[in-house]
Amino acid sequence: MLPLGGYVSLPQLADMGRIEGGDNHHKKLPPISYTDKMVVAVMGAVFNILFAFLISLIIWGYGREVIKSTTIGTVLEHIVNSEGNKVPGPGHQSGLKAGDTILKVDGESINDWWSYMNTLAIGVGRTDDGIPESTLTIEREGDILNIITNPELISSERMRSIGILPQTDSKSEPVVLRLEHNMPAIQAGLKVYDRLKELNGEPITSGAFLKSYLSKNQNENIAVTVERGSEEIILSIKPRIKTESGETEPRFGFAYDYDYKVERVHENPLKQIYGFAQTMQRTLYALINTQSDIGLKNMSGPIGIIHGLNVMAREGWVDFIWFIALINVNLALFNILPIPVLDGGHMVFATLSKIIKKPLPIKFMESVQAVFISLLIIFIIYVTFFDLRRIKIFPTETRPSVNNNEAVTNNGNE
Repeated sequence: MLPLGGYVSLPQLADMGRIEGGDNHHKKLPPISYTDKMVVAVMGAVFNILFAFLISLIIWGYGREVIKSTTIGTVLEHIVNSEGNKVPGPGHQSGLKAGDTILKVDGESINDWWSYMNTLAIGVGRTDDGIPESTLTIEREGDILNIITNPELISSERMRSIGILPQTDSKSEPVVLRLEHNMPAIQAGLKVYDRLKELNGEPITSGAFLKSYLSKNQNENIAVTVERGSEEIILSIKPRIKTESGETEPRFGFAYDYDYKVERVHENPLKQIYGFAQTMQRTLYALINTQSDIGLKNMSGPIGIIHGLNVMAREGWVDFIWFIALINVNLALFNILPIPVLDGGHMVFATLSKIIKKPLPIKFMESVQAVFISLLIIFIIYVTFFDLRRIKIFPTETRPSVNNNEAVTNNGNE
């Protein structure tokens, strides 16, 4: 069953017989009260919320691991924007420092790192020149400061980022995420999920250290100490410059990320539901605000939701059911929007009928429903196209690669 949501069919409110293939749309139907219509129309959303609440009870009891701290671990000097160009990191330019704790973004309180990223991404602030702008309220050595930044748009999604990363765990060495074919790393036997600890006996303290060390020792075989599961091995790898791709810096040929500092939190169900609803409200506001960088292409349809469920399932069952709860709250709020064909549209029809004290014309309601069903189908096709691009079924425009730490995550290429 596709997670498209649904609607409540009330013949007395809007006859859907023609659209659904029925032939008794003129049949005389017994009247129902305004209250009955409103209750039936809202029950779909109510049960979405109740289901999300039951899931939230499980998460509350078991706990979920999140990057709870909003303390900055790394401020990137450069990031890669959505055009594939290496640009100065907005956070670094605005004076943010490692150790700063983010309290608010554009006046909205932040309670974990995901909240920070989401609030920044859907921000609507701009300068008089039209440049994205965001104000971060931070705590630095006991002082409360307001820092104005100008986020860059990154990735094919063109999301706002200022190039900062959370604190890493006690093992802050890079973890291999992906290996490049015909490059030294894969040829030497490096594997995905290997943790790089040392280069010639020197601890790897940062991505900048890794990049600098390879540049200084590009003509030598480097003894790379790797943690693989419970064992520690040493691989001899000689970096090379991928001249065939126009690169100028030596690399091993792998993408990496870090394990960030997580905490198991037991957030009460009401707070979880409120957080989901608040995220949905902010996102809808960003969609209709011309100052934001969020558009319909950033939304997900059935395929995107299924892909998201698949990704979350690989992360673990807690993240999987958390995502299901999020979907249900989003569906509940979406379905009560005052749009014909949704539950909220039925409520609008019922209210109009109550105001004018007589039923709305059947043909009028059928026509409006038909138009909005068509628009809904077009919308689903539109967002599905971008869903397919995200999961690489449809090709996207290629961007030049830049060998440095990426913008929103610390996954760099070396």
